[in-house]
Amino acid sequence: MTSDTAPPIDTALIDIVKVTKTYPPDIMALDEVSLAVGHGEMIFLTGVSGAGKTTLLKLLCFLESPTMGLIEMDKKDISKLSGHALQKMRQHIGVAYQDFRLLSKQTVYQNIALAMEVRYENPKKIKQRVLELLANLGLADKIHTPTSKLSRGEQQRVSIARACANKPPLILADEPTGNLDPAATSLVMDLFNRLHEEGTTIIIATHDQAIWQKSSHRIVNLENGKLQEIIKVNFDL
Repeated sequence: MTSDTAPPIDTALIDIVKVTKTYPPDIMALDEVSLAVGHGEMIFLTGVSGAGKTTLLKLLCFLESPTMGLIEMDKKDISKLSGHALQKMRQHIGVAYQDFRLLSKQTVYQNIALAMEVRYENPKKIKQRVLELLANLGLADKIHTPTSKLSRGEQQRVSIARACANKPPLILADEPTGNLDPAATSLVMDLFNRLHEEGTTIIIATHDQAIWQKSSHRIVNLENGKLQEIIKVNFDL
């Protein structure tokens, strides 16, 4: 990784330093990965299935802990966070999971609104934001539909809407276009691009070349748990 591929450390939102993650008995998911992500940067994390993309996102949203190495977020060592500090940090991260993690018996509206309700947002503000996101993602007619009745592509968009609901400073999206047709993919990427323009830091793990081939954002490639290359096309802090 050359020096011009990453933001200066003192301006980084995320600093990953020689992180290794192993699973029993001896499966190495990540092998001494180092990466700095700037405030307001959008990054595409590429690689085939099993390359380590999901593992890296799980480390960044506290679902896993590194076996070795350091991860700092806003200059805080996340391994030292606990209790209220950890909960507060989690509130600043929106995650669109690959397996969606929706409440199947709840409606589309309820699933998205819940992300804001747990932060005691004003009901009027919640309704306005949910309606806005559904319109942006082509789901306005599904507002009262239980998520169990949706197609996988629709469920995926609900998961993305929920991740974006609070306009968090950091969004992690794991294969967010994996079940989408080109039209729905375009809606999702339009939403991500708008949030990025507003200053949100976004990391998108994907093997869908169509969404990053013409992008001006950094592309980070993982292969067998190793960071293979970073392509800097046009990155301004």
